[in-house]
Amino acid sequence: MIKTYKYKLNPNNSQLKIFEEWINTCRLIYNLTLEQKDYAYSSKKYNVSKYESYNQLPELKNEFAFIKNVYSDVLQEVIDRVYKSYDKFYKGGGFPKYKKKGLYNSFTFKRGIFIINNKVKLPKIGLVKFFNSRDINGTIKTATISKELKGWFISITFDTPIINRYCDNQAVGIDVGIKHFLTLSDGSFIDSPYFLEPKLKELKRLQRKLSRQVKESNSRNKTKHQISKLYLKITNSRKDFNQKQSTIICDKFSEVYIEDLKIQNMVKLNSTLSRRMLDNSFYSFRLMLEYKLKYQSKIFKVIHPAYTSQKCNECGCISKDNRLTQSEFVCTSCGSISNADLNAAKNILALGKSLSTKVKSLD
Repeated sequence: MIKTYKYKLNPNNSQLKIFEEWINTCRLIYNLTLEQKDYAYSSKKYNVSKYESYNQLPELKNEFAFIKNVYSDVLQEVIDRVYKSYDKFYKGGGFPKYKKKGLYNSFTFKRGIFIINNKVKLPKIGLVKFFNSRDINGTIKTATISKELKGWFISITFDTPIINRYCDNQAVGIDVGIKHFLTLSDGSFIDSPYFLEPKLKELKRLQRKLSRQVKESNSRNKTKHQISKLYLKITNSRKDFNQKQSTIICDKFSEVYIEDLKIQNMVKLNSTLSRRMLDNSFYSFRLMLEYKLKYQSKIFKVIHPAYTSQKCNECGCISKDNRLTQSEFVCTSCGSISNADLNAAKNILALGKSLSTKVKSLD
């Protein structure tokens, strides 16, 4: 299984200089590769292949001597990024754009990476100190050096064996919502944290201030930096919350069945509800939960939520009248009363278990 750990680097001054030079060189290679492809197609209707772009590197090194300072694999990975951006474009994404200074902030090693205690050995750079907060148990595949607001970081991707921690009789259904971030079929509720909402007033103030400032001025750049820091703080808080909650669920249960929530449909509601839905970042949480469960050979399934909010988990009666309010479920058939989200979570669990039983019977 492929995993990625991120660490903060502690480079010395000479290494900082190398990082900055490599970032600038990689940005140049990216833009030149993009320019070559654009020109060949617009003038000759010829589509330059990735390997032809690789073969241009020796000529570029002769023309710009400083390119030789950068490890060859790193340069090839820059070209890979250009072609990946074209792949996204062919699938309906935006057309690849040239990278301005400040918009290209990382480079990647594909081999030659070694960890020695609290140092990582990088080709052509040497040993760089980093804060080794957790051990890597597996074979290192890639290492990406990135420049962020809080300094330089390294993201190490590695292949690790899957751990088998499956145990019977530990299954849960999960309903997701706005008031309760998660409702579990065992009766647990996890409230929505809303990381963006408390910061909205400050963000609006800074954005108004930014709109009045002169472009390219020091004061405007300072305000932009303050806005970026605030957004980074919100993002990190949200990510930390999702990591902790997904770990708790993964440690407690061996089978997890979660509602397939269509965020795209729900954000068409009023602006406040839309903002809260996006602030909760359900999809990010779901991805974290999925890879953690699969890493431990546990079961993870996404369940279509059709009728789970209208069906009574006690008698099976399906009716729109069962849910007259957002929070309370009252069955018109058997009279059962329960929390609406909890009732839906129990239905998701039952549906997930029945689907798993059908799959096992087919096997």
